[in-house]
Amino acid sequence: MTQSPDTRRKFQVLLLASDGSPAMDATIGIAQRLAERDAATVRVVTAVEPLPMVTPEGNLPLVPEIEASRHEALERHVREQLVRCAPGASAQWTVQQIDGRPDATIARVAQEIRADLIVLGLGEHGMIDRWFGGETALRVLRLVRTPVLAVAPAAAGLPRRVVAATDFSATSERALAAALAFLDAGVKLELVHVVPRDISMGVWPAWDDAYENAVRASFADLRSRVALPAGVDVDEVILYGDPANELLNHAERTRADVIVTGTHGHGAITAAMLGRVSTKLIRGARCSVFAVPPETRAS
Repeated sequence: MTQSPDTRRKFQVLLLASDGSPAMDATIGIAQRLAERDAATVRVVTAVEPLPMVTPEGNLPLVPEIEASRHEALERHVREQLVRCAPGASAQWTVQQIDGRPDATIARVAQEIRADLIVLGLGEHGMIDRWFGGETALRVLRLVRTPVLAVAPAAAGLPRRVVAATDFSATSERALAAALAFLDAGVKLELVHVVPRDISMGVWPAWDDAYENAVRASFADLRSRVALPAGVDVDEVILYGDPANELLNHAERTRADVIVTGTHGHGAITAAMLGRVSTKLIRGARCSVFAVPPETRAS
């Protein structure tokens, strides 16, 4: 298809969620690069979960001065990190500290400011740190309709190698369309479809060939509907096996910078689907993950 130089969507409003942890250094740097590239405004929010009014023993009240000191220390730490990781740019960013659960706070502020993108950290590679970071991203995704970029601690720049997972559903097509915002000239994009084991017959090569031909036709249809920017190098990849595992292994082999995935809704049944592939990607990826919920607000 004819590629257009004008199809890359720009981000206008970024919500950067920060807890001041070392894993946020890379996240802040990515937010700065996106903001500078697209001339976007940035709102920084840090959520503070209130401490209990008494100690576990129940006999020592926590005085307001302790809570105030905790708030001041966290805000100072976050602001110092912003200055260190985004010198110059962070002076133009609005920083807001809010009491409440991180996921609910991020979701509420994203809706209030009509954010185009939520940027947060994916967590360190250690199991406990990765679990906490990944779980925060997953909880946020269950509450928002805004795309979420969960940044890996090792991310050093805007994505140059992008793996876009597709099952040819409206959800994965929406995710690819949203990911156009990352596709500058020179970016390598791989459209990856994983054929589950229960679909691949294995012992019937002719059936597998027919299915693969159908997948190739679906790739062509997808590319005809989503106008890719000029200068983007696009490959189509078919893998066989468990979708999440194959995507993670492929991203690792190709040294992808980000995996693009759609999530599958907020209802009870669709939430179960979110609990499969998207959850495994966010918990297991060593690169960043760009996750797009359904019904993303159009810019």
